[in-house]
Amino acid sequence: MGHPTAVLRCTPRIEVNGVSIDLNLHVVDLKARILQRFEFMCEAIDNDIQNPEGSGASFLRGIRQIETGETRYIPADGNAWIAHITPEVVWFEGLYSQGEGGAVTFRQYKLAVETYVRFLSDPESKPIEVPFPDDPTPAIPEIS
Repeated sequence: MGHPTAVLRCTPRIEVNGVSIDLNLHVVDLKARILQRFEFMCEAIDNDIQNPEGSGASFLRGIRQIETGETRYIPADGNAWIAHITPEVVWFEGLYSQGEGGAVTFRQYKLAVETYVRFLSDPESKPIEVPFPDDPTPAIPEIS
């Protein structure tokens, strides 16, 4: 693997007059520009994982079930999104007209969820940055 070209960044929300105007996580390039192709994933994780114990633990359980082969497909239904998780690809379906798509590889999704849960576990909400794999965008499979 060469040098990373992207970074997953978890930071405390930006708030204006007590209203959040940003997500807690983004995938950015090395010039700190948000990579739009990952925003469905970031928004879905940010909206649907509120804490490390409840929703965070539930999403991590789903990842483990895929990893161990216990199942090959999980439609992980959250508050605002459905994350369609398979061993190869994960894509997102908004429950409130946000759209559908944003396909990422399973390893990209797993890294994002694990990092975000770790961020939420820190009572001081210290920023976290990790190299993010530059996998090609996978095709969304037909699920029957």
